[in-house]
This record gives sequence, structure tokens and C-alpha cells, in this order.
Amino acid sequence: MTKTYTLTVFNTCTSQYEDIEVTREVYNEFRRGEWRIEKNDDKHRANETPFSELIGGDDGAFENFSEFIDNSQNPECIFAEHAKIKALYSAMSMLSDLDKQLLQALFFDGLTEREYAELTGVFRNAVHKRKVRILTKLKKIMEIDL
Repeated sequence: MTKTYTLTVFNTCTSQYEDIEVTREVYNEFRRGEWRIEKNDDKHRANETPFSELIGGDDGAFENFSEFIDNSQNPECIFAEHAKIKALYSAMSMLSDLDKQLLQALFFDGLTEREYAELTGVFRNAVHKRKVRILTKLKKIMEIDL
């Protein structure tokens, strides 16, 4: 009869710690892995938050995950994004109708330069050069406004 060993593990399905019985090999590997984590923690504790501390405390709650939080939805980022969009539309209002049509087709309607060229009866190279010229102009206008 093989002797079994007990490990306490966190069950992510039930969100509780449970004792499970394992073989000596599994137990030793688990303890060896835990030792490596502890050694790594000691080595890097002064400068970094060790990954093993992100796993959670005694209650199983996850901690120290601030670097994984999406900050793009905070009010400052949302306001800045809206300001950029407003500046872009303001700059676009200064373009000619033909330039606006090209931007509409390529960036809003999803046409390729080749499709737009066929639609308007011009060469694709001409469409590309015109697009680059318009984008450069928009960039200059937006730099002045910002």
C-alpha cells in the first residue's frame, strides 16, 4: 500500500481551499515548486512584486493586480479620447469635399485604395498620394489646434 500525502490547494471552481491526497512524487514536486517560488520571492522582493504574491492571500482573494487593470476607461482617458476625436473632426471640416469623400471611402466605408481608384476612374497611385497629402495636412492642422 502506497502512503499518501496531503496538500492544501485552492479550488477555483468552489473558491475554497481543500485538502487533497497525493502520492509522494506529487507531494515532493509540489514542495520543490513551492521552494523555488520562495527562493525567487526572496531574490526579487526588494524591487518587484513577486508573481506568487499575486496568487492571493489566505482567503483566496486576488491581490496586487493593479498592473492588469484597464485604465483606458477612466474619465481622463475618455475625455482625452473625445478631445482627439473632436479635433480630428474639426480638422476634417477644413478639407475640401473631394478630400472628405476620399477619407470617408477609405477610413469609414472600408474601401481599399484600389477599389476607390476604380470607382473614381483614377490610378491607385494617385489615390495613395492624395491620401498621404490629406493625412499630412490633417496632422499639421491638428498640431496647430492642440
